[in-house]
Amino acid sequence: MTILSSERLHTLATRPDDSESASLPSPAEWAAMACELLEARQKIAALEKQLMRPVTLPFTSASPVCEIEAGYAAGVNDCKTAIRAAGFFIEGDD
Repeated sequence: MTILSSERLHTLATRPDDSESASLPSPAEWAAMACELLEARQKIAALEKQLMRPVTLPFTSASPVCEIEAGYAAGVNDCKTAIRAAGFFIEGDD
């Protein structure tokens, strides 16, 4: 857990500038940058959590009994190949 919160950084970012140095960012600018960084890290964590969820595909028979089942199984297998190539996990993979 970080000691920085969006509310605290927003308060720091909106306070008057007390800095006398023009070459360095002011405390308000530092706070605004830290707030943006914190928000970006929270978004990244949420997206990483979504990507960790495995893809579940329907069961297909290893020996289809008709052309329709064979076409369906081929489509599911093509999807599995494309999903793995994209770097995602499929439930049942080791």
